[in-house]
Amino acid sequence: MRLMRQRKMTKEQRRNPRVECTGSAGVLMAAGELPRPAKIVNLSMGGCLLVLKDPQCLQQDSIVELTFEINDLMFRALGQVKSKRSDTTIGFQFPLPNDRLRRRLEALIERLIGNLPTKSSLRGPGERRQAPRLECTGPATVQMAAGEPFCEATIANLSAGGCMMVLRRPQLFSQDMLVELTFSVNHLPFRVRGQVRTIRSDTAIGFQFPQLSERVRKHLEDLMKELMENILKRQAICGKSSPDDCR
Repeated sequence: MRLMRQRKMTKEQRRNPRVECTGSAGVLMAAGELPRPAKIVNLSMGGCLLVLKDPQCLQQDSIVELTFEINDLMFRALGQVKSKRSDTTIGFQFPLPNDRLRRRLEALIERLIGNLPTKSSLRGPGERRQAPRLECTGPATVQMAAGEPFCEATIANLSAGGCMMVLRRPQLFSQDMLVELTFSVNHLPFRVRGQVRTIRSDTAIGFQFPQLSERVRKHLEDLMKELMENILKRQAICGKSSPDDCR
């Protein structure tokens, strides 16, 4: 496996550290309609990633009303479509956050980051079992059976024990199904076996890595440390900046 490191961060990555989270959500597409049920996947001061229960036709830059609940905290905000990974997995930006929303988001994100492990805690079998997941992005593929073509996907988060991927087209997965995965994060390529653990939709699938060589495990742990350092650096920069800098 050839390793190539890319440490340069985009403007958005520097300003908006995204952390994985779980919670219920709703997307109100028009006044008078019922919110479309969804789940939140990750969150930043500037936006969030949601997985809708049913496919929806949302145009780029269209604005909807979002509700979500994380750690028993309820939020309501306008969301502007910025990233369509599939018809069910949508990335939203918060275009007009008021001061109250910013303060509440900042407190929640600090709390979520505070629950992440330190660099030293990523080592050792006891800590490794906890498998903290960090948000990331990169190209990926899934091969569902030997001899079949690879399905294109994007990796959404990663831990030393597994990952979540968003497929470009819906596929039928079953619990505990074994597949072949490839992905690249920060220009580091990986190829591993994956076992289906979480089916959030027919395009958003959580995989466990049932068997890893020591070499691949070491590369994953190194990458996790790098992702953690980037999150903490971006959080520190955001904390020292004005609210407009963290939008």
